[in-house]
Amino acid sequence: MKKLTLSFALAALLLAGCNNDNKEFTTRSINATQCYLLSYDEQMGPWGDTLGLKKVLEVEWPAKGFLSSAAERELMMLCFDDSSSANVDKAAAAWLAKPYIYTDDGEAPHVKTVDTLDESREYSYMAVRCNTTHDSVLATFNVGIETLGAGAAHGIYSSHTLTVDLESGNVVRLTDLVSDTNLFCQAIARAIFDLDANRDIRECLFDEYQNADRMPMPASFFIDSARNNITVSYDLYHIQPYACGIPSVVLPIFWLSKHVSLTPFAKRLFGPDSYVE
Repeated sequence: MKKLTLSFALAALLLAGCNNDNKEFTTRSINATQCYLLSYDEQMGPWGDTLGLKKVLEVEWPAKGFLSSAAERELMMLCFDDSSSANVDKAAAAWLAKPYIYTDDGEAPHVKTVDTLDESREYSYMAVRCNTTHDSVLATFNVGIETLGAGAAHGIYSSHTLTVDLESGNVVRLTDLVSDTNLFCQAIARAIFDLDANRDIRECLFDEYQNADRMPMPASFFIDSARNNITVSYDLYHIQPYACGIPSVVLPIFWLSKHVSLTPFAKRLFGPDSYVE
């Protein structure tokens, strides 16, 4: 009886191992375009009395089962500014179905769905794009959002990344990688002022940050595939003028570990040759 039980246990372990080996990270694409005509009761300055709105959606979404529910809600919030939907299809449909551009007085226009817009005329444009890079350990979702209002001088852009540990399905945060966020923010300032890789950032900082000994906590970060760098990024206008674009600061792991202690998780992730004890 004991021999039979042991055989069943070994078979179960072998089957579990095979299932884990065969589990490969996959994504599916969700693409959609929605066009609207928006009309106001009264003419509103440079907007005119009728304008168009094109909403474009191009996202790569992980197959079911790879993300924890909390990570999936966070990714939905990044892409659609909403984490309440039960699944990504509902979230995508809800985002496409919200065409409103509000005027200064808060009034919403009348909306009519149309198949196409006249490309020779000005219209407002909104786009969400998400692409994914991954290896056997981490998946990184790069979410870009672009908004351009008809008659506006320029568009507004944002770019955020979400890194997920594929073993747990949870979001990897900076606090999972460094032991002291205050020292980490000081290290970002030192990296801007001391490393040539960040010279363009240094030359374009707002005056208040020109001699700062620490930077604000970044909006997001990503880890390169070779596990050599952490690159942190800030929103438009956060530390630089609009004309300088979305600022990204490169932090080489070996250099960073001299200024702030890495967590045990980070040391396993980057390997013993990547950091200083």
